[in-house]
Amino acid sequence: MGCYDNSTYLGFPRSSGEAFTPCSMKFAVLFPLLLLANGAQAQQKAVQKDIAAALAEIKAFERQAWVRDSSSGQVLRSQTEETFVDKGKFYSKVEAELTAINKKALSFDDQINLELINHQVLDELAEYQYKTYFNPLQTDAGFHARLAGIGGTIITDKKDAEQYLIMLKDVPRYVDENMQLMRQGIALGITQPKEVLKGYETSYTQHLVATAEESTFWKPFSKQPASMAAPEWAAIQANARLVIRRDVIGSYQKLKTFFDQEYLPKARATLGASGFPNGRAYYEDRVRHFTTTNLTSEQVYQVGLTEVARIRGEMDKVIRDVKFKGDFKEFIAFLRNDPQFHPKTADELLKDAAFIAKTVEGKLPALFGKLPRQPFTVVPVPDYLAPNYTSGRYLGAPISSKRAGQYWVNTSNLPSRTLYTLESLTLHEAVPGHHLQKSLTQELTNLPEFRRNLYINAFGEGWGLYSEYLGHEMGFYKDPYSLFGRLTYEMWRACRLVIDVGIHAKGWTREQAVTYLADNTALSLLEVNTEVNRYILWPGQALAYKMGELKIKEMRARAEVALKEDFDVRAFHDMVLSNGSVTLAILEKMTDRFIKEQQDKAKRKKA
Repeated sequence: MGCYDNSTYLGFPRSSGEAFTPCSMKFAVLFPLLLLANGAQAQQKAVQKDIAAALAEIKAFERQAWVRDSSSGQVLRSQTEETFVDKGKFYSKVEAELTAINKKALSFDDQINLELINHQVLDELAEYQYKTYFNPLQTDAGFHARLAGIGGTIITDKKDAEQYLIMLKDVPRYVDENMQLMRQGIALGITQPKEVLKGYETSYTQHLVATAEESTFWKPFSKQPASMAAPEWAAIQANARLVIRRDVIGSYQKLKTFFDQEYLPKARATLGASGFPNGRAYYEDRVRHFTTTNLTSEQVYQVGLTEVARIRGEMDKVIRDVKFKGDFKEFIAFLRNDPQFHPKTADELLKDAAFIAKTVEGKLPALFGKLPRQPFTVVPVPDYLAPNYTSGRYLGAPISSKRAGQYWVNTSNLPSRTLYTLESLTLHEAVPGHHLQKSLTQELTNLPEFRRNLYINAFGEGWGLYSEYLGHEMGFYKDPYSLFGRLTYEMWRACRLVIDVGIHAKGWTREQAVTYLADNTALSLLEVNTEVNRYILWPGQALAYKMGELKIKEMRARAEVALKEDFDVRAFHDMVLSNGSVTLAILEKMTDRFIKEQQDKAKRKKA
């Protein structure tokens, strides 16, 4: 299971005419400050000058750094060291200016705005401080893999076609700049570990096709727009064939040569983030960022051990209940190898996922007072991503988009796909998980725009895991094997707390990590290996799920105890989702505020 993904650009949805920018979603503080400085109260006026000064600087920077002019031919993001250094210096100034703001003079809502701005600014500064831009590779989201996403461009007229061709012509520059970053990374010891790069070549060799028509990048040219005449479209296609062969396939060939001759031979021998220069400090920073807490890696590790022991007890009970003749390891082997637990066809897997999703939708009104308007669909993971991809993921869509949200299900390598985890996967990725949470957030017109598109892992992934737990309250997991699948998914996230810290702070080998995950869950061995590679390549991100879920459960328990018979689960869930994606500290403040409001409401009702 993967994390939530969406088509946003620095925290803002891309307009239809804006070039795709294959980069991780970060954050732009330009527009939130416009709304942050909206206080009418006298106490807030004192800080408006500080905010206005920051706004002027941010506005100029955003225009210079991110607004692309197609006439320049450079419509993809600049990936030079100079660009990242300039960005780091800029956000250092922003951080100092925001720190100087008198927080006591802000309303509760603007305190949340400011705290979220600071959270994102600190992440930008970490990229600058630890020079992570020299390492633009991840398991399934390296710059070259994300670049293929522009193949989803929709062409409706000649202007669209010409704009897309400009993007394709810019691919060589974009790839060259990333390769230069990686060369500098090699010199500094900032590379991915050699041990997990076996098989990574498929992420770029799949684009080395014989003809333009076989390329993922050709897809937008495969269907003639109704607005274009046949001769005009034929000319566009002829040009596209040339550009794709020369600029796109040629760039991927150049990338293959770079990996073969330069990167792979010099990739670092160490495994964890502690192998980077100043790596231990970097990892502790990632722990704080992805958990949105001040916990140390050791504290997170201990939480993981406690959760693993608790969940194992529940799993053992299921094994006893089904009267299985064998131990835990033998039961896991039975689940992994018995054909009854695996889909026979891709269509079967997709149909089962769609049926579960539709069934869940019918149960949502009992748990939520407010439901999103935006629909979603169930689709397979694209072929160019599937081999190294997780079991599923949610791909959001801007609320103004003409497409629905997408629940991606990985239909490759069917013997490795498990039906007993499909209920949990669907609850997490679709509803009431990522689709419901993200779609509702986009409808919160009372929030600044950056918050309607912001995604904080601890909250979003914590909500996804909590959504799996809600399956019990919806009547799912009646089948003991599905229940074991649910526990496997929870155990998987608990194991992440142990494994991630083990790899990046305790010197674990890859074999140790694989063995730990394989021995404690019923994930397929393909999933186990894919997941461990992901933890190695993306330090700290895997910690978000369990830490976020534990906090949401803690807040629900706090509200239930405080409100007793006045506790309304629908009101609680609506409250949790009412401010979009937030840090866990903000969620705690929201919960305390909710409890007081509900207590006051109950008193008025009884008076």
